[in-house]
Amino acid sequence: MTMNARMPALLLLTLTLAACGGGGTGTPTPVGTPVTSLADSGAGSLRDTLAAAKSGDTLRLTGTGTLTLASPLSIDKNVTIIATGVTIDAAGKGRALDIDKGATVTMQGGTLKGGTGGALPASLRSAALPEHMNKAARARLQTANLNPQATPLTYGGVLSNAGTLTLDGVTVTGGKANSGGGIYNTEGATLTLKGNTNVTGNEATALNSDVDTFDQGRGGGVFNKGTLTLAGGRIDGNRATWSGGGIFGEVGSVTTLTSGSVNDNACTRPLTGTTNADAAGCAGGGLYTAGDLTLGSASISGNTATHFGGGAVVLSSCVGTECTTIITPTFTMTGGTVENNRTTGKVDNGGGGLWLNAKSTISGGTIRGNSSMYGGGIDTWRDLTITGGTIEKNTATASGGGIIFVRPGRTYRIGGTAQISGNTATGSGGGVTIVQNAQVTMDGGSISGNSVTGTADGGGGVRVLTGTVFTLAGGEIKSNTTVKSGGGVAMDGTMNMTGGSITGNTVTNRTSGQGGGGGGVTLYSGGSMTASGGTISGNTAWLGGGVETNAGNQTAPMSTFILSGATITGNRADGRDGGGFLNRGKLTIISGSVTGNTTTRNGGGVFNTSGSVYAQPGGSVTGNNPDNVFNSQ
Repeated sequence: MTMNARMPALLLLTLTLAACGGGGTGTPTPVGTPVTSLADSGAGSLRDTLAAAKSGDTLRLTGTGTLTLASPLSIDKNVTIIATGVTIDAAGKGRALDIDKGATVTMQGGTLKGGTGGALPASLRSAALPEHMNKAARARLQTANLNPQATPLTYGGVLSNAGTLTLDGVTVTGGKANSGGGIYNTEGATLTLKGNTNVTGNEATALNSDVDTFDQGRGGGVFNKGTLTLAGGRIDGNRATWSGGGIFGEVGSVTTLTSGSVNDNACTRPLTGTTNADAAGCAGGGLYTAGDLTLGSASISGNTATHFGGGAVVLSSCVGTECTTIITPTFTMTGGTVENNRTTGKVDNGGGGLWLNAKSTISGGTIRGNSSMYGGGIDTWRDLTITGGTIEKNTATASGGGIIFVRPGRTYRIGGTAQISGNTATGSGGGVTIVQNAQVTMDGGSISGNSVTGTADGGGGVRVLTGTVFTLAGGEIKSNTTVKSGGGVAMDGTMNMTGGSITGNTVTNRTSGQGGGGGGVTLYSGGSMTASGGTISGNTAWLGGGVETNAGNQTAPMSTFILSGATITGNRADGRDGGGFLNRGKLTIISGSVTGNTTTRNGGGVFNTSGSVYAQPGGSVTGNNPDNVFNSQ
């Protein structure tokens, strides 16, 4: 009786589901208006369907194959185009797509290829100049920028975006233009590359590779004047003559590399000139921007430049040759990798991984395996704060294996959990080099396991040059090595040690007359160090296990070391004299201690050479082996 009562209701439900398709497994109806023809125009073509579309429509290409264009497709409304399996080929007749201002467009799947761009209007010409250049160089560049070209410049090889464009799983390839071989993203425009999107095999050419302007040979993959977000896409394998093999960013642009890659791009203009003053080549093998750059979990790897910034360049700009108005962008690195990038020139090249003249912060990520003449990992000319991340296994053929800090008046800081490790320089500063009156503070982190392999200079961990100031307030300079002198630090500048540690560093030379001193610290002639806190411990050298003053028998100007609270302990001279100190300069002990140091000859604590100056108004020199203080006649 109960079953019979329920039957009408069950029958009604069954009929309803059948009518609505609710109980079946049929193929869903494809989304969007079908585009049935791969002809350039006519019924069912993409061009005609776009013209008839309403804002918000989705257009779906139903076939596979190649759509060869006679002229660019212009989009002035909000649409989504699904082009999976279709190649839209500009065939050398301008570009493939023009996205108008105000239009919001999403393209899913497919390939855009074979464009040559359009004529660059005067309104898009650049007026900004690199701030780091000297006045004469800026004047030459300004003249070149303002001088009309006999042949019109082109921009946006494959597509130009003035609206809001998202490419999702799209390949952009085979484009060639003077600015933006693949894509030109105009001022105020927004471009997002996501999914498996790949901008590859595009080229930004120069009409004359001897004339450097901001409107040619820049942005092999993308030229960005607006907002660019890389969210899983790739900008790989592109070329530019002058700068930005993968990406070029103009003043005011914003580039965010959330995930994805800018890999294996290059700028190609050969480096000319034989001195630092006349060197000229290309910059920013992977990326070159005068706008803000944020690196999240993306990769900038395997890129090359001939002059500076193998991986990326972020630089300040100015207007006019007098540079009265400086526009300073920001660089923020919270993760990701900058790896195996390099500069290839033989003179005045720097920043194998990053060349920075921006307000920069690094709190995470890895900068690894990059190479250059100066600053294998980073060459920085403006404020840089490093509180995290790893800078490792980079190489400088001259100086600054990990980082080179350049210029006075900047804020330079190493702290937090930053790791600068395993970097190498042939000349000096295996981990860090400080030049041109720069001032660097280290209050945390570690500079460890770095090395200088050449015999001309030293500073396995840090090289502090004349006129510069290095403050060690925390962190450690540990287990670094050099052949000649200064296993931890070599300096003829100024060092203030208020905390932290210099420990376990080594000088490897054991040949008379070839250095071999200052396992922890070497002071060259003119160097000045005050150690009011922290420890110098466990360092080893042939002579001056802890500290060596006036290295290499230099006599004038006399270097000075003031011990006013730090501890010098457990250091060893394993061939000659001075376990704690080998003093050829001026050593004053006010407070602090020199204890537990050893040598195989004389001066377990302090060895004072003839002509040196030694004073001990306070502190303690005790418990050293075989003696505490030895004064040579």
